[in-house]
Amino acid sequence: MASAMLAARSAPAATKRAVRRVRRDRPTLSGVPGVVLKRSAVTQHVVACSRSSDCGMAPGTVEPVTEHQDRDRTEDSDQVHGLLAAPPQPPLDRSRFSAETLFGQPGIYPDGPPMAPAAGVEHSEAELIAALAQLEGTVGEVALYAYRSGRLPDIGELAYGASASAGRIVGPGANDTVGRRVVNERYRAEDPRLLLPSLVHALLWSGPDAGHAEETLLHALGAYAHAQLLARDPELGSQRTELARRQNSITITLLNSRRPGSAIVTLVAADGPGTIPGGAPAMQTPDFWSVPFGPRDRDGDPMGSVVRETLAAAAGVAVRAVPATFDHDLGVWCSDAFVKLFDPRVQLTSARALGLLV
Repeated sequence: MASAMLAARSAPAATKRAVRRVRRDRPTLSGVPGVVLKRSAVTQHVVACSRSSDCGMAPGTVEPVTEHQDRDRTEDSDQVHGLLAAPPQPPLDRSRFSAETLFGQPGIYPDGPPMAPAAGVEHSEAELIAALAQLEGTVGEVALYAYRSGRLPDIGELAYGASASAGRIVGPGANDTVGRRVVNERYRAEDPRLLLPSLVHALLWSGPDAGHAEETLLHALGAYAHAQLLARDPELGSQRTELARRQNSITITLLNSRRPGSAIVTLVAADGPGTIPGGAPAMQTPDFWSVPFGPRDRDGDPMGSVVRETLAAAAGVAVRAVPATFDHDLGVWCSDAFVKLFDPRVQLTSARALGLLV
């Protein structure tokens, strides 16, 4: 896929052309056999929303085509529900998650082995851009088409480079304006699919002044996307590189953010049993919204239109029904609105891919 963004044009025409282009080029990432990206209801929602802000469609699900899925399909819905509703247990393999303190951030399982970025063949910008097509059918799909259709002009063309913040996976470059995003060259040899959760975050991010609600929401959307990618290819969760372990650590926190006895992932669960069972006590939280991703005193900023469209597509509601402000109430709204975001079998497959369930 060419790396240049589509030229700016009217939203409906640009979005439809972006949809056609991504569909024509899929699957584009080498080394991902058997992954066929279907046109999902999320795609249809994006096209419809480009015509009217009043659309409301149920989000689509791209089902995984894996050995895990074949096993999951032998279990009936009651069995699946029982597995997902069980109390969170320590992961079977802690080497899939963060261990030592990295860039000032403590690991969640400090008894795990040391982390190191992937080594070997480094990926090109063309491979990075091609990997974006894998966001189709995930919660990151709206952001993908907004980027492709030129609705995020300040971001520019994505490329590997020196990051302004050593620990940020995707963000402002060391010598760039605030709007542009670069992919940290530290992760140039990593599987490009592992960059996608952070690319979702980066495409929707307002900048360094983002508060807790915005940062927590965007980390959650990235984790949802990672879980959906794990359901397509569970081997993605067992790579054990530094980047894989960082993404897995956020995703385990999301998957374990549940009310006691509930199978439903929810961002706010004040009485939750804990998001990292058996992990570092200082990093333990009852739910995803309690993780201190950003300063709470910066909450209250208005939400951008692409973020609202992303939430509308995820929840299957009209854009006008989405909150307009980044604040605590947004977490409560998402907890109710995202009840059906995960297909139970996708949720189960992703949990098994991380070794959370046998």
